[in-house]
Amino acid sequence: MFMTLLAGWSSLLSRFSGQDDVVIGTPVANRPRSELESLIGFFVNTLALHIRPQGHLSVAALLEQVKAVMLAAHAHQDLPFEQVVEALQPPRSLGHSPIFQVMLALNNTPGGGELSLPELSLEPLQAPHTTAQFDLSLALVEADGGLIGSLEYASDLFERATIERIAGHLQVLLEGMVADDQQAVGELPLLSCEQRRQVLESFNDTVAAYPADTLLHQLFEEQAAQQPDALAVADETGSLTYGELNAR
Repeated sequence: MFMTLLAGWSSLLSRFSGQDDVVIGTPVANRPRSELESLIGFFVNTLALHIRPQGHLSVAALLEQVKAVMLAAHAHQDLPFEQVVEALQPPRSLGHSPIFQVMLALNNTPGGGELSLPELSLEPLQAPHTTAQFDLSLALVEADGGLIGSLEYASDLFERATIERIAGHLQVLLEGMVADDQQAVGELPLLSCEQRRQVLESFNDTVAAYPADTLLHQLFEEQAAQQPDALAVADETGSLTYGELNAR
């Protein structure tokens, strides 16, 4: 399950960022030997996973890549993350963590990590968070045959509405991965059926009456005269207002 989630999360980040190289951090229990399982203590280490979710790859091919990355990373899980940072010497900044700025964590502990102790009643409580350690941190827990989780974010980089859309896009993308593992990851859907209908129909419902005896260039000149500073066209190289475009 984790590999599928990692493939989906990396693909979504690639689509949003426009980058084919994605590095995601994930915590690992770091208890490879059975004699460590019963010990009380903090053994957790952090792995930096380098994924290349290129758009032309099929879902199946991306999953194979993620599997290889995970196996290679777990083979060296004893290496402390701090030593990785020290060896790579990446540019450091107080504004973000080194190596990666996005985290993915899955808690698949049987029972969701719940404890049963004599004469004690336990319940999970939400602790308030005032700071985010990473730009984005997705934490998921297996519970009741499904997944529940939270998406922590840096509020100076993202608005809540954006994060809610990201969560929705991830769900739709994962559903697309499960439906067809031969589909190219760059073509996986991000919008639900209702959202697609809204974009294609509601947002494009721009029918307006105009004089039948007026030519198109005359209508444009009228618009330029009424709103010369309004945006007319834009692409990755720049933009033009109605006034600027009409002057050409």
